[in-house]
Amino acid sequence: MVTEKNSMVKYVIAERHVVAKMKAGDVRLVKLQIGLPEPVEGRWQSEIALDGLYPNVVKVPGVDSFQCLNLAFGVVRTALEKFVESGGQLYWRDGSGPLGLADIFS
Repeated sequence: MVTEKNSMVKYVIAERHVVAKMKAGDVRLVKLQIGLPEPVEGRWQSEIALDGLYPNVVKVPGVDSFQCLNLAFGVVRTALEKFVESGGQLYWRDGSGPLGLADIFS
């Protein structure tokens, strides 16, 4: 995976907003974004961002656009799993929750 320094995906095809309560107690709005898979030198890549939790856009590679999207969702899920395992909590944008990962990915 390649990391870029901005925090916004160029061509967003999927987006969800959640609220993250950090282990220290502060609360942040988090914008989860997955970008349009694009062909790059015979392979594909899709940008992802978890703006509000992590500062950078990550490019997820795949052999085709289908795999690329599947892996992109997996990377977002894994990042959120680690956030929750480290003591963070996730809520819907209206403050209801807390959410489990099944709530976010269903």
